[in-house]
Parts: sequence; structure tokens; C-alpha cells
Amino acid sequence: MMTTPATDNPTARAHAEAFAGLVSSLPGDATARQDALTRFKAAGLPTRRVEEWKFTGLDALSRKVFAPAAPAITGSPSRAQIEAIAGVPGAIHAVFINGSFDASLSDALPAGVALLSGASVTPTATGEGRGQSLIALNAAFMRDGVVIDVADGARIEQPLALVFLAGGDGAAVHTRNVVRLGSGAALQVVEIHASLNAAGATFSNAVTEAVIGAGARLTHARIAAEGKSALHHSHAAVSIGEGGEYVSFALSVGGELTRQESDVRFAAPGGTARLYGAYLGRGRQHMDHTTRVRHDHPGCATEELFKGALDGEAHGVFQGLIHVAPHAIKTDARQRNVNLLLSDRAVADAKPELEILADDVKCSHGATVGDLDADEIFYLRARGLSPDAARRLLLTGYVEDLIGRLDDAAIAAAIKARTDAWLGEEQP
Repeated sequence: MMTTPATDNPTARAHAEAFAGLVSSLPGDATARQDALTRFKAAGLPTRRVEEWKFTGLDALSRKVFAPAAPAITGSPSRAQIEAIAGVPGAIHAVFINGSFDASLSDALPAGVALLSGASVTPTATGEGRGQSLIALNAAFMRDGVVIDVADGARIEQPLALVFLAGGDGAAVHTRNVVRLGSGAALQVVEIHASLNAAGATFSNAVTEAVIGAGARLTHARIAAEGKSALHHSHAAVSIGEGGEYVSFALSVGGELTRQESDVRFAAPGGTARLYGAYLGRGRQHMDHTTRVRHDHPGCATEELFKGALDGEAHGVFQGLIHVAPHAIKTDARQRNVNLLLSDRAVADAKPELEILADDVKCSHGATVGDLDADEIFYLRARGLSPDAARRLLLTGYVEDLIGRLDDAAIAAAIKARTDAWLGEEQP
């Protein structure tokens, strides 16, 4: 019997075999789900032979079988635990347990925001080919998520915290969110991905689609803080309208393997994208941040800055592509990646790319890999700090320089709490 690329992998095979028994219980259009599964089975999971996955392998999906998770599990957290996990001061919380919305743990929403369950979404498989096949897998199996509609001119002051908790050894969780901002609207959204059982092996595959209207502003943070055996993939597909602004922060501190992707497209002139990210790894963690920004219209600006701090045998990856179309004059795009290797066994791979097909643009990119400055450590030790304290102080400044670029205090505080916790565990 001939096999497809998908059936060569036990996790992919488990999903294909479970589909017929699950599809009637999943929300939305069953035909669209079947089409997405067909595309996934034809492509299979990404491998290192795919250029954009050359630094990140999914061997862990072969070593252990991950199957679609049950919609609920025993031992749900309390409301106080939810707030502690989210860590976003003053936030409105929407909570998901293994991909299903839990109204009992969630807050009522303010005027100007409509929140509907994933049942109202027709899942789409954006992207083509093997490199994007996890999005098709999400479209076939997404159980729930949120649809956020912010009306024209509505400016929501409180941040919205989407808390995604996964539990159950071998559980695969697929969620899909849609965010739509009307003209002149403003919203802050934080996705927190965490584990109910820190030791359990789970596979989280999340997709967020955002459409930003003319003059609107979306601040969007994603925090991957799952348990030590967790696998995490998230994809953000963003369209920016005329004069719109997208501010993003992607933080990776947990999991065995984490990959966060961003696909940003300027759909009209005059937009701005500011993409920031940090990956803090130790042990044998693998953390991948991949961004693609398409400048298809004139007068748009992009700023990208990603920083890594890697200890033990951790492996960090940054891949960033900025594409400037022939007619996208007056583009201003800057991209930078900085890595600190805190041990001789840590590894950082950087692949910054510019594709410039227009004149009259300002574009730059660069990447650096190094260690903490020995002269700065000597200076601090000469003033009475221990080696550990000097190292920690320098790392704190390194990370806080990045967090300080955020304009939203609540989101910055949530990210800082996670990075402070990581730094507090830091070993020489």
C-alpha cells in the first residue's frame, strides 16, 4: 500500500485515523475540514529538507504519538490560578482547557467587543506546501478559539488575556483565533500558552488571524511557557490596513521545542509593524522564531528586534524575511537579531533576509552572536558583585531593553514577570 507523507509519521497518522470519529463533534464546516486534512496528508509534516524548517526538526512527533485531545480533563485550575498563570494586570480573561472555551473561568467582555466561539469560524488553511502544513492540520482539527470584533472607533482599555492550557500526556491541541479591528479601533491581546501538568508531553498548534482596519492599532503578545516536555507551534497571520499599526511581542521560555511564526502583510499604504521577541533557553530546549513581512504598498515601516539568551545545550533560531514589492516605494524596514551564548554548548542560528525589488527605500538587517561582555562583568565584580550577580544584572538589562520598547504597561509587566522568573532560575 502506498503511503502519503503524512502517514509516514505516527502523530500525523493518529490524526488522520481519528478524523472520521471526531469531525461530527467539531464546529464549523465539515467539508472545509476534510479539504484541509487532504492538503495536510498530501504535504505531510515539515522536515529539515524544507528551507524554512532547515534549523528545526519535528522528530519529537515521531518519538511519541500525539493524538487530538479530549475537550475536557479533570482537575481544572481555580480562578486565582488562572490569574497567576496569565500574569496580566487588570486583564479580561478568556480561558481554554485543551482547546475548549471554559465560560466558568472566563470574564464578561466590555462594550465594543463581540466574542464568539470557534463554532462561528470556517477554518481556513492559509499557506501552501509542506512548510505551512501545520496550519492545514489546525484547520482540520481546531476545536475552539475566539472571534474578536472591535467596532469602528472603539478603543478597549483593558487587555484581553487568552489563556490556553493543555494537559494529558500525548494530547494534541489545536486552536484558532480571529481578531478584526474596525477603523480607528485599538485592542491589546495576550496569548498565554501553558501546561496543566508541567511534566506532561503535549503538542499545541495554534493559529491567530488578525485584520487591522485603517488607523487601527493592535498590540499582540504570545507567551510560550509550557512544561519541559511540551511541543509548541503558533502562527500569526496579520493584515494591516491604511495607517494601521501592529505591535507584536513573542516570548519563548518553556517547552522542549517551540516555534513561533509571524506572517505580516501591508494591505494598504502608510502602515507600521513593530515585531519584537525573546527566546530564553537552557538544558536542551529548542526555540525558533520565524517572521515574514511583505511590503506590498508604499510608505510602510517595519521594525524587528529579536534577542536570544541560551544556556546549557539550548538551540535558538531566528529567521526573518522582509520582502519589498516593486511599487512599495518609501519603505522603511529594519531588522536585527542578537544572541547571547551563555555556555560553550549552546547554539544560535540566524538567517536574516531582505528581498528588495523597489528603489527609494531604506532597509537594513543584521545578526550577532556572542557572550556577555567580560569587561562589563569585571567592572561589576570590581564594585562588589559576585560573578552570578554580575551575570544576572547584565542579562536583566539585555532583556529589559527589549521589553521597554512596548508601549502597553500591562503586557510589558506580564512579559517581564516571565523573564524575571527565568533569570531567577539562571545558573552559571
